[in-house]
Amino acid sequence: MEKHFKYELDNGKVVNVPLDAVDNLKKHLQISTNEAIMVWLEDNGYEVNEELENLDKEAKAHKSKNVVKSKVDRKPVVRERKPNPTKENIIQVVANALKDIATDINIENVGKIITFKVENKEFKLDLTEKRVKKVSN
Repeated sequence: MEKHFKYELDNGKVVNVPLDAVDNLKKHLQISTNEAIMVWLEDNGYEVNEELENLDKEAKAHKSKNVVKSKVDRKPVVRERKPNPTKENIIQVVANALKDIATDINIENVGKIITFKVENKEFKLDLTEKRVKKVSN
């Protein structure tokens, strides 16, 4: 059974404040038992801390976005794909092999993607090449 403190609110309602939560607050915040109980009540919406409420309102009133932009305009980087004859050859061979069973064969990307239809179902083959693992000395 969990141990707790009983605390009576101003409206007469009695709240059970868990002992382990109070001990945890006391330990981490280095505060008294009464202060820890009040912090728990405020955190769980039983009591209102006027100072924190005022700080929240002040913070919400001063919403501003600090957007820092570079003084130099950056140009978009255009990267050219390096030709990979091995992958291009594989794609071409696979596309030729599909002619027997598929329709609407389309090489979308020379070294990567083929789309086609078989029995009115659309398919897509995406060729990826695994990188060679680096050997560390």
